[in-house]
Amino acid sequence: MQQHTYALEHWEDRSGHRLSWKFGYRGTAAEFGQIEVVYPKSRHGDRHVTEVSGDSVPTTSFTGWAYGRKPSLHMGQLSVGGAGIRLKRNRWAQTRAGRALRMQVAGREYRYLATSGRHRDRALVRDGVEIRTRRHGSGARKKATFTVLGPADATDLALAAVMCGVNTRNLTRGGAVRAFFGRSLNWLEVFQ
Repeated sequence: MQQHTYALEHWEDRSGHRLSWKFGYRGTAAEFGQIEVVYPKSRHGDRHVTEVSGDSVPTTSFTGWAYGRKPSLHMGQLSVGGAGIRLKRNRWAQTRAGRALRMQVAGREYRYLATSGRHRDRALVRDGVEIRTRRHGSGARKKATFTVLGPADATDLALAAVMCGVNTRNLTRGGAVRAFFGRSLNWLEVFQ
């Protein structure tokens, strides 16, 4: 089975007002060329947009309820090359495999799931291809590393990259509990 590893470096642009700050990852992924992940690419009220663009990858965006700087899976919408993609997940599942985000892009079924209890390890899986994503490092040394198993194409890589700019804590049971309490405490602050 083919295996390739690509790393994208973390970047920040903190110029201007804090609501205009941008964050993300960028780098070169061999035959796919330059890839850039930007979050939040734009803001629409309480919704943030993460976008991936590059030399050969289709422009891919994820819009969801703002959770920090990134959109969350709550009310999430995915677009690949301008086409809207329907997302499905079981919020009440007990296992990481059961909580996976499911989508169908270009006639192919995908699952995006947590591969460990930590929020940094994820995998995008379709028939014959798996892209394992790991975010690691701190400060100026942050990176997103993609380990590609199988004959992946530009769409596969774009989907894995856009999810690096999405808060996916809810893909684990513990992450869902922490996110719930975080949202509840934020909600209670409204009444103070």
